[in-house]
Amino acid sequence: MGQYHKVYNLDKREFIHGHQINNGLKLMEQCGPGEGATTSDAVWLLLANSNGRGGGDAPKHSMVGRWAGDRLVVQGDYVEGTDTAYIPDCEIESFTNISADVKEMLGTCFPY
Repeated sequence: MGQYHKVYNLDKREFIHGHQINNGLKLMEQCGPGEGATTSDAVWLLLANSNGRGGGDAPKHSMVGRWAGDRLVVQGDYVEGTDTAYIPDCEIESFTNISADVKEMLGTCFPY
């Protein structure tokens, strides 16, 4: 087994589920290198603040930059109430899963 992690956006109350974007759920399974785009790639694109102004930028997509300036937490299922940025389960239940939109963004930005 191991600890399974998700990325949570505290400001927009959204999250990314690694399996739903073709990644693992363990912390290091969501970081490169891998055979395709990773959760880390997704977060990087979601946080982009000035995309589309120069060579090497990501293709235009409504999700790129969606989380710019927001507060994020990567939280595993072994979290404890004393952890610095602990989000209780009762709060997580109200978060929206945006994994399908993130997967589509990754397909546009990394068409391999």
